[in-house]
Amino acid sequence: MIKKYYKDMDIARGIGIFLVVLGHSFPDSQFNNSNFYAYIYKLIYSFHMPFFFIISGFFAYKIYEIENLKGYGSYVYKKIKRLMVPYFTVSLVAVPIKLYMNNFAARPVKLNSLIINILFYPLDIPIQYFWFIYTLFFIFVAAPIFGKIPVRMALLITLVLNLVFTKQVGLFYIYGIIHYLFYFFFGIYLRTVYDKWNNIENRNKYIVITVFSLFLITLNIFDVRKAIYPYYNLLTALLGSSIFLLVSQLMVNSSMGELFRRLGRYSYDVYLLSWFFQTGARVLFYQMFKFNYSVVIVIMLFIGFMPILMSKLIFDRIPVLGKIFLGRK
Repeated sequence: MIKKYYKDMDIARGIGIFLVVLGHSFPDSQFNNSNFYAYIYKLIYSFHMPFFFIISGFFAYKIYEIENLKGYGSYVYKKIKRLMVPYFTVSLVAVPIKLYMNNFAARPVKLNSLIINILFYPLDIPIQYFWFIYTLFFIFVAAPIFGKIPVRMALLITLVLNLVFTKQVGLFYIYGIIHYLFYFFFGIYLRTVYDKWNNIENRNKYIVITVFSLFLITLNIFDVRKAIYPYYNLLTALLGSSIFLLVSQLMVNSSMGELFRRLGRYSYDVYLLSWFFQTGARVLFYQMFKFNYSVVIVIMLFIGFMPILMSKLIFDRIPVLGKIFLGRK
């Protein structure tokens, strides 16, 4: 595949990280007894992580350039530097902070199992949502195996695995690796049909967005998860992801699209470092100063993007720190 620039996918990254930060901006799981906040949270979490795996797969064209074991080793080494070095570095930096704030934490740190969890149980690590980085790394490691067969066949195989393997295995988060592998290959497949996808008339894109949005909203309003499991997860993931991929294309030439594109450039930075800012804001403004719940949401949403400023002031100027904390080249 020829490498070229896809502005709409950078916009999609920006939208995706905005949804991640918004989803992490609710101070607790009670949502102040607000059905509206609870619904927004449920809606975001019904598709936003598969959305990121789809975007990651879209840019995973290099798996088709691997020709031998040496090439595979070089490929894995680059993924270790990009994903696992920041995973370990930022996780360990978070430990003393979590220990200091254990009384305020929903999941207090347990030192006796800390290293084991970071190495083998990514759902039980200090920054819980880092499971995404851990899982994405192992998907990158596994993907070249499927890269030797046609994309459509790989998509079919991973879809079957997604629907059949429903056992929650915590070790290495095997469930997550198998479950999200399908969305990763959906992203790869999307790249192969990108020109057709992109050339859909805008009028038809608006129709699809409207229909898919109504369907997604309805699925999340009614409690049908158990009734159609595991198809519920698949439906909401594909509906939500398709909506925002189309929205990204419609925003390409707009000022809002440019804003999300710029945000997308720092999506990984925000994902890795927003926990420190948002956790501090939650403890300070919600648990200590008892600010209004809605005000805290706004504060946590705003401060969740502070890593962009941190990157500009520190990591852009000190490359070695960028390598250690952000996996930069």
